[in-house]
Formats: sequence, structure tokens, C-alpha cells
Amino acid sequence: MALPQTLLAIGSSGMYTTCLKFEYQYSDYDEYKFPELDSDDPSIKYEYVDPYIVNFPEHRSLAKVIQSFGPITTLDCRYEYSALTKDKDQHRYYFRLDRDITDMTTLYGAYQYLDVSYDSPDSSSSGGYMLMAGFKHDQSGWIKSEVSFSYDHNSSPVTYELNDSLDNPIDTVRTKLLTETYMPMAQLRWSINSVTAINGRWDGYWAVSDSGTFPAHAFTVFVSRYFPTQTALHLFMRYYFNDSGVESFAPAFEIAQYIRWNLTLRLTYRFYRNWFEEDTAPDYVEGGSITSHSARAYLEWQVGAATKLHFKLRRYMSDQDIRMNTYLIGFEYEL
Repeated sequence: MALPQTLLAIGSSGMYTTCLKFEYQYSDYDEYKFPELDSDDPSIKYEYVDPYIVNFPEHRSLAKVIQSFGPITTLDCRYEYSALTKDKDQHRYYFRLDRDITDMTTLYGAYQYLDVSYDSPDSSSSGGYMLMAGFKHDQSGWIKSEVSFSYDHNSSPVTYELNDSLDNPIDTVRTKLLTETYMPMAQLRWSINSVTAINGRWDGYWAVSDSGTFPAHAFTVFVSRYFPTQTALHLFMRYYFNDSGVESFAPAFEIAQYIRWNLTLRLTYRFYRNWFEEDTAPDYVEGGSITSHSARAYLEWQVGAATKLHFKLRRYMSDQDIRMNTYLIGFEYEL
């Protein structure tokens, strides 16, 4: 018996739909001051010191395809390219498959490959891959839960010199620094009533390398409230800590407003505070902590039944003498 032609269809034939999305984002330093290091060595002023935010200006392009294979299976494919500096670029490939096993439960799996290429001083590359598996359960919309586990395998080049004296290097050794990270995640969302919901999430990180195992935890709480003015208010709070003496907290809020039926504006503000134990603070962080503010405006415009445009403007400021702007334009089309 011949298979129906719609089973091979791409596009909105029957239960098959294809969504295409393209984005371009540019981020640059509006202001940056290299940190000053206190040192008795007079040559230190000639050395380059990386800031805690690196790889800017950045040009990032994203292409994404979401393909539905009937009512219960969806495939998400993404390719992202970032021109980080004149000597460094990044390629990211991401694939995710979602499948509904019941009306309320979805299983998913994802694979990501990352490659970072360096052209200076020598051609080299770093990166790795990530595997993820998880499931989502929706109890009639009132209670939603999700659990996942991810494994990340990352390597980066390391170069050091073997010397027969401090001033006479005799050999150069290049090797790979390998880090494996295990990342469980669990979250629960409860709709208290028809206009209010609360969401709690835990993320665990266990990074394993030749230096040892470094666990970390992040706890996030979301509260959402919807108003009759076609307005939604979202409150966030994230707290992070690890065994190396690093802690941070980041409260934020977002206001989402329907300007028209096809036009949505989202305004977001985020405060971030990070601090280190005295013996773990990097030399280039003044005061042993980082405080930053970021504000974002994001506009979604449903131009037609199958076409949507995205625009984003983001402003970032920190107490480390860094000012940064990010601009994004996106295009989404459903076949």
C-alpha cells in the first residue's frame, strides 16, 4: 500500500509545519578600561590582561529550523556563528528532538557541538560537545514539572614552555585541558490561579578536570502576574554558589505589554552582584566583587499570519568600568 503523500511533506501540509528563524546580533564595548594590577614588576604594565568580559566586539548570526513531524514529534536544528575577534570565531551546532508520549508528558533529547577557532598566535581550536535528556509533564496546565540531565565534554589548548633556565626556553609543549561537567536540572511551575504562577528551578554543576571536582548550585524563583490591561509582570531571583568561594545573586523583573494584537514589547531590568572569597578573587577584578546593571527592550511584531520580526536593544554597565551595547534583529517565518 502506498504511503500518503503528506507523510513526506515539508511545510504546513496536514500536521506538518516548518518554522524558519534568522537572527543577527552585534555587541560592542561602549567603554572599557583595562584594570590596573599592583605589582613590583615594572614589566607588568606591558602585559595584556583579559577583562572578565571578553571576546567583544561580537557579530553573531543564527539560523534555526523547527520541523513538526505530525502532532507529537518536533525537531529543532540550529546553527550559530560568532565572529568574536579578528583572530577568533565560534561555530555552534544544536539539535533537539521532542516527542509526546502521552497527552501530558514529553520526552526530549539534545546534542550540541561547539568549535572555537584561534588564528593567533598559532592556529588552534577548542570546544566540545554536550548531550542532554529530559522530560516535561503538564498536569492540566496548573502544575508543570521538568527534569533533565546534561553532560558537557570540553577541551581547550594549553601551551607551556620547558626551560633549562628562567631565561632560556628549550621546548614548547602543547596539550589539551579537558573539563567534563555534569548538569542535572529540576523545575516546578504552579499556577496558583488563572492570573498568577510561581516557578522554582534548581541547576547543579559538577565540573571535573585534572585539578579536581568543583560542584556548584543555582536556585531560581520566577513569579508571574497577569493584569487586565494586557500586561504581564515577571519577577526573577537567582542565587549561585560554588565550593571555590564564588557567590552571586541576580534579581530581575520584566514587563510584557501587548501594544496591539500583533505587537508585544518586553522591558527587562537585571541587577547582578558577584563576590569572591579573599584568596580566590582574580587580580583583574577591582574590590573583589562585580556589580552590574543591564536593561533590555525587546519588540515582537507579527507582520503577517506566518511572519514575525524581532528587535532587541540591551545596555550593560558594571562597576569594573565596562559599558556595552547589544543590538539584535530577527526574522521568523512559518511555511
